[in-house]
Amino acid sequence: MPKAAPTLRQRKIFALTRILGGLVAACYLGYVVIANLAGGMPFDSKLMFTALVAAAGLGYAAWYLRDLSAVAREERAQGVNGNGGAKG
Repeated sequence: MPKAAPTLRQRKIFALTRILGGLVAACYLGYVVIANLAGGMPFDSKLMFTALVAAAGLGYAAWYLRDLSAVAREERAQGVNGNGGAKG
């Protein structure tokens, strides 16, 4: 039995949720790294790993931004406005 494909609106909400999650994680972890460096902690392996995970959060958000862009292109191709309705 074939599975139902998600609608464009569902894909858009999923991508936005992932983008916001990645940005929040990256901002928080970036703040942790900067606060620890400002507090005099050495840039050791633990802090380096935290910085790498923050960069991965930015990459995660960027990946789903590409997905959101693809959804917008599909909406334009189908003639759907941003609210899910037809243009007109």
